[in-house]
Amino acid sequence: QHPDSMKSAGTMKVIVASALVAVGSALHLTNKTSQNLRTSSNATLVTKVDVGDEPKEVYRQVLSNFQNVQYFGEFHIGGQPIAGIFDTGSFELLVRSTRCSGCAHPTSPYDRSLSASYKENGTVTKHVFGSGPCESLKGYEDVSVGPLKSKGQAFWEIIRHQIQALDTAKFAAIVGIGPNFAYGNQDQTLLMSFGVKEFSVCLQKPSGSDGYLTWGKTVEPEHKEAKFAKARVIGKHHWVTRMHNISFNKPTGAHLENVPCMASGCAAIIDSGTSLIAAPGAALMQLSRQIQPIMEDCSNLHELPTLHFNIDGTDFALPPQAYVMRVTGAVLEADSIWDILFFKPKIRKINMCLPAFMQIDMNSQHGPVWILGMPFFRYYHTIFDRTNKVMHFALAGDNCEPLPFSNNGTHAVSKQALLAVSARAPKGPMEIEVHSLVPPTLSEQIDSADGKTIEL
Repeated sequence: QHPDSMKSAGTMKVIVASALVAVGSALHLTNKTSQNLRTSSNATLVTKVDVGDEPKEVYRQVLSNFQNVQYFGEFHIGGQPIAGIFDTGSFELLVRSTRCSGCAHPTSPYDRSLSASYKENGTVTKHVFGSGPCESLKGYEDVSVGPLKSKGQAFWEIIRHQIQALDTAKFAAIVGIGPNFAYGNQDQTLLMSFGVKEFSVCLQKPSGSDGYLTWGKTVEPEHKEAKFAKARVIGKHHWVTRMHNISFNKPTGAHLENVPCMASGCAAIIDSGTSLIAAPGAALMQLSRQIQPIMEDCSNLHELPTLHFNIDGTDFALPPQAYVMRVTGAVLEADSIWDILFFKPKIRKINMCLPAFMQIDMNSQHGPVWILGMPFFRYYHTIFDRTNKVMHFALAGDNCEPLPFSNNGTHAVSKQALLAVSARAPKGPMEIEVHSLVPPTLSEQIDSADGKTIEL
């Protein structure tokens, strides 16, 4: 039974929906680095810094925004410019290829015949994503992102797939930037080949705005420790940490039975490749009992509560503008598009306001799996540190600049603080088109998750 408390005005049930592909990051410049800032021809920023084993150039890459659910940046493979999503939830480099004769190619695919640096391997494998499977052929190629270069990088050409979004997507590649090797694979990842031990991700808040991915260190360690929140990476393969007490209300008394991730907690993957927040169905049902009806026209957005959760001992919050979306575009989409919605609407409409969540039922060695995607990155500038196996979080400012996590020393953030840090913060929900939604890319895990415990 769907809870009445989670329904929109009228007869329509409130929907918990999903999306993929939001990536971005921001650059926080120390006094030492800001003097050397320059702009490149493709509107990215490059900064000279001295950071030990890191590349000498810290590269701020602009990620173009399509419908607020697909963020992509350019890289070169075999000298060919390719648009890709940069995904902290996966590990390998997959590229849509001219070998895929049955594929639609809305953007330019990779063509090995145009490359003098391509080397074949011949291994064929299946990658299974939340949005469907694909078959890929392994090879080696020269890859570059801005000034960062890797010769003979292992990659996979997509030769067949059943991922509907790829037929219309603005990207032709999934660039995995997870912290470690892929499952059962000892080929160096792109992060390893580039020598990048730290990078950051952030999305600008206004609808249609670009995101940023910054390759390299941009914040001094003492500043991160003093001003930002920190979470330990507990996964062997993913950027995953512990999360507790997810609630719209203070978790006390009888309310405790409706609070997900109490006691032993949950596993939270901080995933730039997922547009919304994904959670177990049972947890979403618990949250649905806490929240008042959401009006289809979003007229009560200002009355909705803040979503609270604890990440590795620090209290975080997301305002309604982060967890409510307005669905735009055509109503007569294929059933497979609407199937990604958790609570199915009785009537499909445009300009409906809905909670921006999706269902993903996985259990791991660290508990039930949650995925914090695009809404999180719009409000928290996130730094990923491979060397120390930690993540640092700052509030995201107007241009994704990292601001102190808390000004009161409590290591907790409020709804007012989240909205106050950006003069350009949207007053309403984020607008998305249904046909652009794609589920998370968790690669091989999806195929083996069926009721079993997966290793994160």
